[in-house]
Amino acid sequence: MSNGFIPPHGGYEDLHSYKKALIVFLATYYLAKRWVRMGSRTRDQMEQSARSGKQNIVEGSLAAGTSKETELRLTGVARSSIGELLEDYKDFLRLRGLPIWDKDEPRMLAMRALGTDDATYETYGSYVESDDAEVVGNIMVCLCTQTGFLLDQQIRELEQAFLKEGGIRERMTQARLAARDPQPAAPPETPACPLCQKPMRKRTARQGRNAGQPFWGCSAYPSCKGTRPA
Repeated sequence: MSNGFIPPHGGYEDLHSYKKALIVFLATYYLAKRWVRMGSRTRDQMEQSARSGKQNIVEGSLAAGTSKETELRLTGVARSSIGELLEDYKDFLRLRGLPIWDKDEPRMLAMRALGTDDATYETYGSYVESDDAEVVGNIMVCLCTQTGFLLDQQIRELEQAFLKEGGIRERMTQARLAARDPQPAAPPETPACPLCQKPMRKRTARQGRNAGQPFWGCSAYPSCKGTRPA
């Protein structure tokens, strides 16, 4: 606990999910302006979903220092927003009588192949800014699907990290206990406890037939009652 009890947090710019959500955000604002009527509820919802997907990743990452629960919840909100946006783009194609390409369709495979870690909006620009509505709709289906997949992975990783490391309250408790009862470094000759393997401390028996005699007692006493003769 020497480095404090607040874990590393932030750094959302390096998250693959954020990078992809940023592309979705920029593409959606461009496409909403070009393809969706100004003032329509659909346009407003699409823009809000795209923004929510990105912003909740940011907020969750920054909140992670003091609340893993908040980080997990906000990442879930981002995932839901991207899922809603995906359905909007599928409707974009449906309402125009255009096909939603299968994930293994050659044109979709070409789009999916662009999804490298260093991809940016410009990587997909020729598709997003195409005059072909079928291409436009399917590139956004591709991008939203990839973003959703990355967020699903992130949520699973956050879940496992919470189970392994706990939350801020547990870390605060551990830090407080360590501050109240610091354990000195054990010298090389200090034996290990035969029960729990923690370093032992030399103590003096206070009662019984060995009163006044030294012995080794576990440093974790009273949780562990291991002893060794001195």
